[in-house]
Amino acid sequence: MGRAKSSKRLNRVTLEMSLKPFTSMEPSAIEAVCEEAIRQWMPLIGMADGCSMLLWVADGSEILVWDGNWEREIEWGRYIGFANEDKFGHTDKNDPRVAKLYRSDACSITYADLRFIVAAFKRIAEEKFSIRMEVGATFDAGPEFAYSDFKYKHHLEINHAELGGKEVALKADYTVICTWSKLNGDQTAYAAYPDGISEGTPFGEFLGRQCASFLPELGFDYIWFSNGFGFSYFPWTYLGANYDGTSMPLANYEELTGKTLSFWEHFKRECPGYRTEVRGTNFGTGMDIAKDFIPLAELYRRKYIEFPPPNSPWGALNFDFGLEIASHMSRIAVLPGETYPYRFYPNDPWFWQNPWWDLYDREPHDIYCPLTVARMNGEGELENPGIIELLTIDTEKGELNPDCPAEIIPHLRRAIQDFPDQAGILTWLYPFKEYHEAVAASENEANTIFFEEWFVRNAVNQGLPLNTVLSTDEFAAMTGEGKGKLRETILFVPASGLIGANARLLEAFVREGGRAIIYGAVTDPQWQELLNIRQDSGLEGELELASTLQPDTIRGDAAASRIFKHDPLIGGGVLNEILADADDWATKVCATASRDNQVRILALTRELPEWNGGKVGWVRGSLPFEGGEVTQLPVRQPDAYSDISILVRLLLAEFGYELNQIKHEETNKPALLFVSRHDNGFYFTGGRQDTSVALSMRFPDGVPVIAGQTIRAGQGEAAYSLDRTFHDECRVFVDQRETTTVFCREYMPNPTPRKVTVRFIHVTGLREAKVTIYPPLASLIAGEVEVRADNVYLNLEDCVFGDRLVISNISGEMEVTW
Repeated sequence: MGRAKSSKRLNRVTLEMSLKPFTSMEPSAIEAVCEEAIRQWMPLIGMADGCSMLLWVADGSEILVWDGNWEREIEWGRYIGFANEDKFGHTDKNDPRVAKLYRSDACSITYADLRFIVAAFKRIAEEKFSIRMEVGATFDAGPEFAYSDFKYKHHLEINHAELGGKEVALKADYTVICTWSKLNGDQTAYAAYPDGISEGTPFGEFLGRQCASFLPELGFDYIWFSNGFGFSYFPWTYLGANYDGTSMPLANYEELTGKTLSFWEHFKRECPGYRTEVRGTNFGTGMDIAKDFIPLAELYRRKYIEFPPPNSPWGALNFDFGLEIASHMSRIAVLPGETYPYRFYPNDPWFWQNPWWDLYDREPHDIYCPLTVARMNGEGELENPGIIELLTIDTEKGELNPDCPAEIIPHLRRAIQDFPDQAGILTWLYPFKEYHEAVAASENEANTIFFEEWFVRNAVNQGLPLNTVLSTDEFAAMTGEGKGKLRETILFVPASGLIGANARLLEAFVREGGRAIIYGAVTDPQWQELLNIRQDSGLEGELELASTLQPDTIRGDAAASRIFKHDPLIGGGVLNEILADADDWATKVCATASRDNQVRILALTRELPEWNGGKVGWVRGSLPFEGGEVTQLPVRQPDAYSDISILVRLLLAEFGYELNQIKHEETNKPALLFVSRHDNGFYFTGGRQDTSVALSMRFPDGVPVIAGQTIRAGQGEAAYSLDRTFHDECRVFVDQRETTTVFCREYMPNPTPRKVTVRFIHVTGLREAKVTIYPPLASLIAGEVEVRADNVYLNLEDCVFGDRLVISNISGEMEVTW
């Protein structure tokens, strides 16, 4: 933990709030609420160059029915529970899930009141806090936030999607607005359509024209599209127009992408002067491409959106943080503008959960884990999020609980101060452009993309430390200096991205000393040769897993399942890889699948002396999903079947990173683990949803000696008793033959004869150990690092190796200061 104040700053902090805290429309009462909302979050806002307030008024229907009448009352989101309850199958009015007023005296709010609220936020921000605040409007396609006659009585036609001349749907009751729908004519006066809507008016045109009136009249600065609006008609399920759980592909690429883009074309033509920000779906770029052919690259290219969608808040509800992290990384691999957002979900103004207090249980894992994620640019530099968004600062009861920011802000500030500044263990080489081009060339490529991205989600959920992403475009543009920064990381590459120039660049990278792990079915002939594999007849269905990799430890007599079930539809095809040359000494087979006498390769590594330290690993992969049901997330196969995405984490041991977990049962939920780098140190970040699970680790330099931790350090891995949520710094690694109890802690930075000390790290229990130390580079270069052992300051002249100190034969205590 650094003592100096971080110089890192944010571009913007966005507070999100409903209208529930406003219990009176008296101007002084409104202003008091605005002041309190801003005041509570000023310690975070003060880290940013700007701020905004995103107002959740209703569901966007206030825009659809806007007619210029300032005294008209707004049907606003003054409920707790599901509005338009029939869309969720809640037909009994006594059902406790049905929307109820959040308080009996909920205010009536007019458009004039809303205009005053928007202006009050801006005025109070400037007058009381000397900050400039923008205010954003919101639009949601679904039924749950507020009752809407426009959506569900007068214009039901906008809730139906047509493709290929027929309606597409996955559920009979739940529907959202279809962006490419066309409105039936009506005679109602609207602000932008005083004579009513003409028959066949595209919904995008209508919304855009209404926004072009509503936003400036009410004083809004931008609009936010919520919950997948503008992206998918199926934002809440991993299925879509192109995959129904049984068959894929189902849709015509040109038709589906054309319809999606048509909405944006209409909307931006009518409302060109306002920034549009998006929540996106709950899924990643490749997942969205596979299920709905969502043309995110084209939305970026046309500058329809300035920022990528943020990380999904869904993880708080379903604990699928692998999905959250993988999806977030896939969207920020390429940026439409200069930065990208991170979003945290402390409260919910519509329903019963307030995640910080209940679902998160006041644990900050969904702060620290996503904020270890960073994108790498073409210079090899890491880019961190410039925007922090908070959904929401008020509760379903309209409370602005001061304990919420008081507890959350310190975690956010620390995570921001510890932003990664160099790549982690793994860097995801993401084929953002290639995925889009692949489905444009053939709809059948959706199957491969589906497999590859869901495989990464599963691997992260299995504890794979993946938190750096680099696009193939940035990789191709890298100079020698940029690529040099990749030598301390392992590129993690989907096999379908190994085509054309990408394949040759990555091959050259490995042959010149780089390291990479490929996942998926390799079809490029040169890469098949590099990996020493070829294709034979395919296997599918139930198969037996055999592996030489050290598995996770399962206490007692239980053993991990050795059976898995492979579905070629969603598994990247059949398993057909065998060795091209079984006698090749440079190839190490690490895992196989077999049935009867047929054996197929699942994982291997290969390295040759002429590669100058270069090494490549490969994992074929499979998905343990059951198809056929309409569900939000894939349904896991029965526990008897293994999830072989764990092989990627286990294969890291072949690259010097032993990252194993200690469980009581195989079904214990794995711990999340991310390893980020900041100021030359290592940060171990993660969460143990099952606190009976422990971690054991060893790195190329030895076992990590984490500040504040006691371990048993010897020749193998060391076990760690980390917190339920952990974000811990490590600057010392120990390699020794004899097993001893090693303890590391931070001491007060007493001055030494040579310097005024900033940090003092004390390590005890060493026995003839080789110790590797990673101090801040500036301190190392300036010669400010001192090491004292046996009460003697050591001569470090011959101990500096690049970014680290390596000192041999240390016993007893060691003090490291700078």
